[in-house]
Amino acid sequence: MSKNFKLALFDYDGTIVDSAIMIVEGAIAAFRMCGLPDPNPQKVRENIGKPLAIALDEYMPPGYNVTPEQISEAYRSWYAEQGRLGLQNEPLYTGVVDLLKELKADEWLIGIATNKSRIGLTNGLAKHDMSNFFDITLTTDENIPKPNPAMAIKAMKDLGIQDKFCVIIGDTINDIGLGVNAGIISVGVTWGYNDKNLLLTAGATHLVDNASDLSKLMKTMFI
Repeated sequence: MSKNFKLALFDYDGTIVDSAIMIVEGAIAAFRMCGLPDPNPQKVRENIGKPLAIALDEYMPPGYNVTPEQISEAYRSWYAEQGRLGLQNEPLYTGVVDLLKELKADEWLIGIATNKSRIGLTNGLAKHDMSNFFDITLTTDENIPKPNPAMAIKAMKDLGIQDKFCVIIGDTINDIGLGVNAGIISVGVTWGYNDKNLLLTAGATHLVDNASDLSKLMKTMFI
């Protein structure tokens, strides 16, 4: 096999960074900007990983003449301002950066497939000095959101990777759904926002509990 024949696509929120605090803060800010009462923080957390407008629709209060798209735009505006000010509260998960470096050393191509906005991802990667770290990054600003397989299909096409040598790694059923729909291996990480049963029910090929376990698993892929 030639060099770089295998691709690991990573989700971002809940997989590389813990963005729950910021997502909840952003949802509350967006609701207030639109004249709505504060959403339930637990409901916000439960819907992390869904396309933003769909997630917002899950916990919008009834009886207000405000669309999910309007709240989504307010959220994006708030998030962009936080990024401009360098105020993103999205800490990296323990061991993930070392894992990513290890994969690169093992001649993996690595990418991001996220339902986050482009500006949100750009600001987050810049904050962690990872702007030029990935071979490809895909967001919902240019692609159909997960669980649609479009992001994986584009990544494989652009990088010249066969589907049998591609893996999606993520923490929600939308990540696993992308894997199922694209016909690729899916690894569910349990340190994010969906529990093991949800990930298994969605069709996860593997589950891992920490970056060390994921490292061990990736060493066994495609040997």
